[in-house]
Amino acid sequence: MTEDNNSQINYYCYDVIVIGGGSAGLRAAIEAHDRGSAVLLISKSKQGDPHTVLARGGINAAIGSMDPKDNWMIHASDTLIEGEHIADYERVEILCKSAPEAINELVNWGARFHREEDGRLTQRFFGAHTYRRTVFYEDWTGDEMIRVLMRQVMERKIPIIDDIYVTKLLVEYDHAKHVEKSIPIRCKIKGAVGIDIRRKQLVKFDCKSLILATGGYTRVYSVSSSRNYEHYGEGIELAYEAGVDLVDMEMVQFHPTGMVWPQNALGTLATEAIRGEGGILLNSRNERFMKKYYPERMELGPRDVVARAIFNEIAEGRGTPHKGVWLDVTDLSLNKILDRLPTMYKQFKDIAGVDISREKMEVGPTAHYSMGGLSVDFNCKTKVEGLFAAGELISQIHGANRLGGNSLLDTIVFGKIAGREASIFEKQTHGSVCDTPSELKKQEKAQNFQMDDFMVINEPEGFRKEIQNTMDQYVGIVRNAKNLQKGLAKILVLKDKFKSQLRILNQIELHDDYNIKNLIATLEVKSSLIVCEAIIKSALMREESRGAHFRTDFPSINNDTWRVNIYCTKDNSDGTKMTLYKKNVKEVKGPIEEVISSQVKAVHNNESE
Repeated sequence: MTEDNNSQINYYCYDVIVIGGGSAGLRAAIEAHDRGSAVLLISKSKQGDPHTVLARGGINAAIGSMDPKDNWMIHASDTLIEGEHIADYERVEILCKSAPEAINELVNWGARFHREEDGRLTQRFFGAHTYRRTVFYEDWTGDEMIRVLMRQVMERKIPIIDDIYVTKLLVEYDHAKHVEKSIPIRCKIKGAVGIDIRRKQLVKFDCKSLILATGGYTRVYSVSSSRNYEHYGEGIELAYEAGVDLVDMEMVQFHPTGMVWPQNALGTLATEAIRGEGGILLNSRNERFMKKYYPERMELGPRDVVARAIFNEIAEGRGTPHKGVWLDVTDLSLNKILDRLPTMYKQFKDIAGVDISREKMEVGPTAHYSMGGLSVDFNCKTKVEGLFAAGELISQIHGANRLGGNSLLDTIVFGKIAGREASIFEKQTHGSVCDTPSELKKQEKAQNFQMDDFMVINEPEGFRKEIQNTMDQYVGIVRNAKNLQKGLAKILVLKDKFKSQLRILNQIELHDDYNIKNLIATLEVKSSLIVCEAIIKSALMREESRGAHFRTDFPSINNDTWRVNIYCTKDNSDGTKMTLYKKNVKEVKGPIEEVISSQVKAVHNNESE
């Protein structure tokens, strides 16, 4: 690392830069390092405290420790069926085939997953799984995985810089070779620029390969299981502005059970593990209402079905005092709750004053997961050369509805692939990527590394609330054309208003905490506006109901017309217009084809009880 004292720019040069300190980013960094690349990991969150730590319930793998008939093909079939057949089957095959190895790797690295008395790994039921295949550590599996992965990163001495907010990816465009508009412009990643929040300095990163692992976009809704400082789609915006297409952005999963009170805990997740351990849902009349909506699986039906059922119960006047429903585990012993659900016991006790072993929990749907995201191939490559992505910000793995427990698996499997491919790419890239500070000044001009990358608006928090209110009101669990059109109109007005109010910060202003806070909030608004436009336009285009996308004006699935993936692309003609196109989903081939053709919606098979 070098420092340009005149311009107060800290400059870093590595073979591979990983942006994102969650499980996908950590696993990518480990893999790239182990393949001989010099890796730097940067994150806006504190070390050891990424969004992954909020993932409670577990990680899936068909290892058959509880139900020996389970295998990767049934796991893949469950994933494709619950994704309503728009996930890419090749990626799903990679995910499910790689799962047992991923679990074994974590165990060998010291993961303390729950075990049976005879030493077998315990596997619990999650919604819409045919067999028990969710491995877990109490009810804070994500936190345990971060502990394990961080230890591996530290043992390898991979450098990490936290409190970094990246404002722009540096991309080199080859315009000369692509004169015709019909031919895509070839582009290649060169690095990134941003701000070091703690040191109040500008930062520039040069690299041969860059991996984005920055998470999803569920904080564009006001009620979300994400913390209020993450998941505004920042990585999606960075890649989109660099020329990467977005896909299936309308597919946002609302988890059925988030806390509904007190107000400061609104949306905080009540893990699916509660229902996996036997928790039941009741309305204000004490009716177990899932018997009506999904009698085969009831509380462990698909997340989209359970979330809409809760929404309907509340809308029809059978909700609880705080506009939720009851989640009841009072039939479980206190010992079992403390063994399997200790974090949930503490969470409800500390925040709501509820003893879940004696009292019912009050819960409602919360924006939880982004099935849509960046368009990548099955090796995590984007169409920008040298730019890779992994984790929640990529798409076509979970389709229209994600299985619980597949998200943590996704981060490990595709994080490893992204690290491998980034390392391979950088070794095939000839020449040195590093410059001296004097050379840096020349490249700043060529790459437009100027203060117009650091712009603010007045009162960005107000903008953010307007965006969230718009999404809550018009683009929620239940949608229709009239509301979607109203929502899109409001977002486009906010987009124009946002652009009109932007002003450039000077470097002196970046030494002020208030200005840095405003800068970050402004960038979150910028990301949110792109994400929301993509969600709404894609939701309007998809004239059917599929998985998490439910439209009252098109309430049925339509495989003849809409078994497609919807893409959003940046129009190169003016750089501001977002256009949409669609592609047919690939037909399933190979060993999964026979399994999926004979399988319907999963019904629990519990062999050993």
